[in-house]
Amino acid sequence: MKKFIYLSMALLLLFVTDICFAEIKQDEQDPVAQYQTGVKYLIGDGVKQNFVQAESWFKKSANQGNKDAQYELASLYASGRGDVRQSDKAAFDLYKKAAEQEHGEAKYYLGEMYQNARATEKNDELALKYYKESAAYGYVEAQYTMGELYYTGTLVKQDYSEAYRWFQKAAEQNDKRAQFRLASMLQEGKGTDINTEKAFDLYKKSAEQGYAPAQNALGDVYYDKGNYTAAIENYQAAANQGISDAQFSLGYIYYEGEVVANNFPVALEYFTRALAGGNTDSYYMLGMMYYNGYYVKQDYKTALEYFKDYEEISHDSDAQYMIGCMYENGQGVDKDTEKAKIWLNKAKEQGNKEAEIKYNEIVYKQVLSREFNLSNDDFSSIKTKNNQK
Repeated sequence: MKKFIYLSMALLLLFVTDICFAEIKQDEQDPVAQYQTGVKYLIGDGVKQNFVQAESWFKKSANQGNKDAQYELASLYASGRGDVRQSDKAAFDLYKKAAEQEHGEAKYYLGEMYQNARATEKNDELALKYYKESAAYGYVEAQYTMGELYYTGTLVKQDYSEAYRWFQKAAEQNDKRAQFRLASMLQEGKGTDINTEKAFDLYKKSAEQGYAPAQNALGDVYYDKGNYTAAIENYQAAANQGISDAQFSLGYIYYEGEVVANNFPVALEYFTRALAGGNTDSYYMLGMMYYNGYYVKQDYKTALEYFKDYEEISHDSDAQYMIGCMYENGQGVDKDTEKAKIWLNKAKEQGNKEAEIKYNEIVYKQVLSREFNLSNDDFSSIKTKNNQK
């Protein structure tokens, strides 16, 4: 009896084994099953993530013409993930095969390769063709890219209305970058009518997804509305992601001390970070901190360097005014009235009223000095008496 039971179990095991091997053999020939196995290895679904195994399974499926496998295999070669050897040529060939089978995402990346001349000659006409076809399939990355192309006038004639249309399609798929772009266009009236309420809603949606430029823009909106707590919160979120304009805004808030109490150490930290990140307005504010000696040792020479760096980039009248004053007073530089006049005149010509007053004061002193042989001390005495009247 026992022998019969053991024999039956053995036969059953052989039967089940044959079925399993048959299924495995079938899976090894089925391109869809091969693709699905590749995906499991790609993302680590039920198996240990293994890019080489994913490559192997995608290759089996791709060789049988499966467009999804061709796309995934192309993406593996394009990036060279894990131990998979990076190859633009292999990626290009596979993207092209998938695109020929109307794979929407493959068309987008094929367009990218034509635009950037990766494994092929640069061909902007084909790049635009594939971008458009991919966007028409509803691929959000392609829709956003079409918006950027029309917004910047790249590959196409600049057209804000078309840019708005494509950004809107991408935003409808909750693309945070497109939401931000739409918001800025609605705020400025580019390609559409100005609608600040709608712009605010889109900035908020984008910011809630953690998009730093939107957080910074939302900070500006809240600041203008007088909601300083929300403004600082959004500036902080953007600053933590390295947005230099947000770092500058926080530095300015702590420097001015109108919204929160003055905190010069924090202001200095934010201005320094903002400057390192490319915010040029920070040159001027750092100049002011060294000029006044706020949390740093007063240093006119360093202040003057910051003012000159800022003026060279921006031709800002406030910087020109400060440079003129420092030449007049000999602060961080040898006293030079004529250079002071040159700088103050530059600022005056841009409508800077303080510079105009200071320039006229210097000219007045020079006239008195020539006509009445008055010294600077004499002029100071006259000025004091006039102020007392």
